[in-house]
Amino acid sequence: MCISIFVPSYSSQEPTLAKLNNVYSNNMQEFGISQYKFICRAYGVISVDELYLQAKEGSVCKNAIDHFYAQNPLLKYYSASLLKINQYYQVSFKNNRCIIYAKGMNTLSELLLKNGLALKKTNFQDEEFEASFFKAQREAQENNKGMYKNKIKKRCIAETFAIEQKDSK
Repeated sequence: MCISIFVPSYSSQEPTLAKLNNVYSNNMQEFGISQYKFICRAYGVISVDELYLQAKEGSVCKNAIDHFYAQNPLLKYYSASLLKINQYYQVSFKNNRCIIYAKGMNTLSELLLKNGLALKKTNFQDEEFEASFFKAQREAQENNKGMYKNKIKKRCIAETFAIEQKDSK
């Protein structure tokens, strides 16, 4: 009898099945494979949650996000409503981030973009996902969804730049 144990490798390009243990935010989830646990952050995007954490207390950005979530409380828990605890998801790893196939071939990153809950990183270059991420973000902008309704992108430009600079190091 042969028993295989799959351990996530952050440099691996191959998808892996991992069990969702917890959803901390739209951007951060905990998965497990066998006894190994790991945290996933959405690939290729900067989420509203990341912008909020980066923003200074009392800033225009943080206040805009507080107002946005007060008006749209269910969107704060979008990932928790989409992803189910103890369910297995296909996960791939790139650039210390996770590609989580959350709905068929749609990634969590793409779904966050489509709902205006994330921005595609300006320096993002990935032939596999570039077109779908661009299309999802444009759809959110055109339909005035999520952060585009409250102009969060415009109000959080400095925070976006800071996150991208930190991630590129």
